[in-house]
Amino acid sequence: MSFDWSDFLTLADALTTTDWDGNREASLRTAISRAYYAAFGEARLRLRSIRLATRRSAAEHGEIATFYATRYGEQGKEVAAVLGRLRNRRNGADYDDDFAGVEAICNASVEDARYLLALLDKL
Repeated sequence: MSFDWSDFLTLADALTTTDWDGNREASLRTAISRAYYAAFGEARLRLRSIRLATRRSAAEHGEIATFYATRYGEQGKEVAAVLGRLRNRRNGADYDDDFAGVEAICNASVEDARYLLALLDKL
């Protein structure tokens, strides 16, 4: 049975209202990351369901976005754009020592992930 990538979005939602051991920023940064992986994982799963093989490397992230953009017209371009925004935010949350506006970025990421899952349902 395949993992349900939307479960990461459920976790991200829960983390937006949690202070892990009193550290709200850690919870929000983790939520940003999980929101991205909910969207990315579902996008990748759908491509694999049509038998598209993907590399299991960092390059896979860009390749999946490019595939949607080139194969699915305007909606595919929107999928790619949302994936790009989510990935950029996730990179900031995961790697930047100083990450201003983390709460707003977290909220935007959770909403973008929801939006992306809805877009994928329309393809």
